[in-house]
Amino acid sequence: MLKLRLTPDKSRQIHILMTLCVGMFMAILDVNVINIATINIQSDFHSSISAITWAVDAYNLTLSGLMISAGVLADHYGARRIWLLGLAVFTGASVGCGISGSMAQLILLRLIQGGGAALFIPASFSLLSSLWPDKLARQWAIGLFGGIVAIAAAMGPILGGFLVSYFSWRSIFLINLPVGLYGMLAGYRLLPCLSGGQRKGVDIAGQMLAIAMLACVSYVLIQLPVQGWRHSFLPFIALLALLCAAGFIVVEWRSVSPMLPLFFFRSRAFNLANLTGFSINACYFGSLYALSLILQQHLHYTPWQTGIALLPLAVCLMVGNLSAGRLMSRWGVKKQMIAGLLLSAVGYCGMLSLDEQMTFSVVIAMALLAGGVAFVVPPVTAIVLSGRASDTAGTASAVHTAFRQTGSLMGIAVAGLIFSLATSPLVLLMVISALIHILLVLGICLTLKEVGLK
Repeated sequence: MLKLRLTPDKSRQIHILMTLCVGMFMAILDVNVINIATINIQSDFHSSISAITWAVDAYNLTLSGLMISAGVLADHYGARRIWLLGLAVFTGASVGCGISGSMAQLILLRLIQGGGAALFIPASFSLLSSLWPDKLARQWAIGLFGGIVAIAAAMGPILGGFLVSYFSWRSIFLINLPVGLYGMLAGYRLLPCLSGGQRKGVDIAGQMLAIAMLACVSYVLIQLPVQGWRHSFLPFIALLALLCAAGFIVVEWRSVSPMLPLFFFRSRAFNLANLTGFSINACYFGSLYALSLILQQHLHYTPWQTGIALLPLAVCLMVGNLSAGRLMSRWGVKKQMIAGLLLSAVGYCGMLSLDEQMTFSVVIAMALLAGGVAFVVPPVTAIVLSGRASDTAGTASAVHTAFRQTGSLMGIAVAGLIFSLATSPLVLLMVISALIHILLVLGICLTLKEVGLK
C-alpha cells in the first residue's frame, strides 16, 4: 500500500495553510451565521427590524470599508503581525458580542469584529503568495483555501441553527473564542516573520471618506422605514454621502498613493466584473437575510428548522464553488458567466413559489440560485486579473473583494428596507434580483465581446 510521506517543510506548509484557514473560516462564517439568530436577538432586546439589520450589517460595513487599507498595512508592517492583530481583535470582539447587554453594544462590537476580519483577510493572501512562490503550488494552496471558504459559507445556516436552538444566540459568537485562541497560538508559532517590503503610505483621507460614505448610505437605507424621509435628517445624511463620494474621487485622483487606483476603471471589463461581483453579492446576501426573517417570522420555523430549510442553498454554493474553476477551462469566461447568471435568475423566479411551506420546487430554485452564483465567481476573478502585472494584481483583487463585500452590505440594507415597507417583501426582492441578473447578462454580451474575452 502506497503511503504519502510529507517532508518537514511540506508538513509545515500544510499546518500553516490550515492555520490561515482558521481565520478565513470564522470570517466567512460570521457573514451569514447571524441571519439564523436575528429573531432571537430581536426578541431578547425588544428591537426593531432596522436595529437587527444594523447588527447584521455592521460587520459588513467595516469589513468592506477597511479591506483595501488593511492590505496596505499588511504590506507595510508585515503580514504576520497584521494577521495576528486582526485575529486578536476579531476574537475579542466576538466574545464581546456574545456577552452584549444591549443592541447598541452588539452593533458596536460587530463593527469592531468586521474591522478585525478586514485586517487578517488580505494578510492571509499575502502570506499565501510568500509561502508558495511556485505558481502551481500556489494555485493548489489557493484552491484549498477557497474550498474552506465554501465550506464556511455552507456551514453558516446549519451551524447557526444548531447553536441557537440548543444553546442560545450568544453561542454563535462565543464559539469563536476557542477557535480564535487556537489560531493565534498556532499563528504565533508557525507563521514566518515577513518584513514589510512595500513602503506605500496609508491613504487616510481616502479611507475616512470611503467609510463615511458607506456608513451614510447604510444609515439612510436602514433608518428610512423608522424615521421617514420628510420629517427627519435623512436627506442631510444622503447629501453627506454624496459629498463624501465626490470628495473620495477627488482625493483618489490627486493622491500619490491612492487606496483605490482610478486607472483600473479605464477597463470596461474590470468595471463589469466589479459590477457583477457587487450585484450577485447584494442579491444573494440580501435574499438570504430576507429568507431567514420570513421563515422564522411568517412561517414560524425554529432556528434549527430554518438552518435545515436553507441547507440546499449552502450545499449547492459549496459544490458549485469547488467545481466552477474546472468548468471554466471548458466553457470559457463569457459562457460560464452567462450560464451562471441565467441559472440564478431562474432560481430567484422559482423562489416566488415559497408560500406557507418549503416545497420541492423551492428546493430546486435554491439549488439553481446558489449554483449559479458559484459559477459566476471564477470567471469574474479571471476578468479582474486579466492582463494585470504582478505589482497590481494584489491591489486589483483587493478592490474587487471590497466591491463584493460592499454589495453584501448594501444588499442586506436594501432587504431590510423592503422587508419593513413592502406587503410582499419576498416577491419584490426575488423579482428585482432576477431582473438584475438578466441585465448583467446583457451587459456581458456587449462588453466582453468588445474586449475580446470568450
